Amino acid sequence: MTEVRIGVIQLRSMEEESIDAAIGEVAAVVTNLGSEADLVILPEIWTPGYFAFNTYAEAAADSDRIVTALSEMAADTGIHLHGGSIVTEVDGALYNTSHLFAPDGSQLATYRKTHLFGYGSREPEVLTPGPGPTVVETDLGTVGMAVCYDLRFPELFRVMVDEGAELLLVASAWPLPRLDAWRTLSRSRAIESQAFLVAANGAGPTPSGPTLCGHSAVIDPWGTAIATAGDDPDAFVATIDTDDVGRARHRFRQLADRRSFDSNQPNLFFTRPDTRPLRFRPERVLIAGYTGRDTDAVAAYVDSLAAKGIEPPPSTPMVYRAGRDRLVTHAEIEVMGSETCGEVEFVLIVADDATYVTVGSDHTDRELEEDSVPLSKQVVPKVVASEVWPLEEVKDHWDSLVLRAWVGDDELVPYQETGVDFFMDLETLYIHLDEPTKPGTVIFGGTVSSLDGGFDFSPVFRGELHDPVLDRSIFFEYRTTPLPGTETEES
Repeated sequence: MTEVRIGVIQLRSMEEESIDAAIGEVAAVVTNLGSEADLVILPEIWTPGYFAFNTYAEAAADSDRIVTALSEMAADTGIHLHGGSIVTEVDGALYNTSHLFAPDGSQLATYRKTHLFGYGSREPEVLTPGPGPTVVETDLGTVGMAVCYDLRFPELFRVMVDEGAELLLVASAWPLPRLDAWRTLSRSRAIESQAFLVAANGAGPTPSGPTLCGHSAVIDPWGTAIATAGDDPDAFVATIDTDDVGRARHRFRQLADRRSFDSNQPNLFFTRPDTRPLRFRPERVLIAGYTGRDTDAVAAYVDSLAAKGIEPPPSTPMVYRAGRDRLVTHAEIEVMGSETCGEVEFVLIVADDATYVTVGSDHTDRELEEDSVPLSKQVVPKVVASEVWPLEEVKDHWDSLVLRAWVGDDELVPYQETGVDFFMDLETLYIHLDEPTKPGTVIFGGTVSSLDGGFDFSPVFRGELHDPVLDRSIFFEYRTTPLPGTETEES
């Protein structure tokens, strides 16, 4: 359990207060709350006030003083402090800017509001949109930052989650007429992100705009409000367990079940061992065949294929290409005819940050294979599991890994089983591949004959990559459905 105490400050409008008075009031509340909290968050543009658009330029001139004051508050109380947002100036442009400070007062991150609100607001007239998401590693976990109107744009939060965010901090000046939207959107972003969301809002009437709705909240990954404020200015502390993010993502794997709708640039989504999602865009899929370490065994396998009428490869190992759109994590795939079957393989996923290993199936059209092996591999989707392990975690016991497969329909029976040590080691395999460590590369590492030496065209295929050293496994399972009009008479 990793408990974090979250302090939320729901401020009144201080539009008619001087900057010094506003800083003093905020410092008093932060000091009071800081003794009970590990992190404190403030609302959006608490000085000079969100609707004081005519004074934004003046406020920006004082931004360095405000930032210094916030830094001192963090250091004096020994907490992480999210300064809500203030107006800053960069190269002549004004921004709605959030700052996150460490307990020693150093600045951990800056975020400039991406989506500027123009419905009855002058924000787009006087401010410039920020460049995009901010995600930062802290002692409290990985934090993403957003401001008010950003809540209406789930794609911003999805990017932050893909970058590892598990605690989302939102500073707001949300008006009372849209209170229902405030509650709904805050919960929605937490649910779809499977992350904690902390929303700090202003409260009460403002001299230059509508009343702010208050109702600041701390919301858990299931969308449940752990603590909320009411309509009036307030401050409260809620305790969260950041491990709940991992539990939610492991129990309900919605992030790994996402699908891309861009067929030209497909995205796949995997789950790492620590439950962080991995967004991966495949650029090329390499299918390595005949990769056994025992060259005599490889030759015997090639001979067995020849006996089935399959033309032997010109050399071994042999590397085939499949379209990147062929790579899927689906639980069901459509195939041509009834004579297709899977074969379990370890699969390497070369991402930008690291290389990962998972398990997949080089599903193949066996009837077409008799005429063209490359085409038989291209026409059928290649299914991989939605979980991955960093290759570094298994490198020192790579040869201990085990591959298994089962086939059937109502009842599954063992189909394949082999140790990864059956295949050539990765260093040797890489020699036969073109740029094997290039990000975006997917490598299917080869397979073995079935336990009885034949093909099984049952509709359900289940595969496993087992790690006996760390006592864990990755499983996947899918069903094949012949396209109408392609079934053979026997089916």
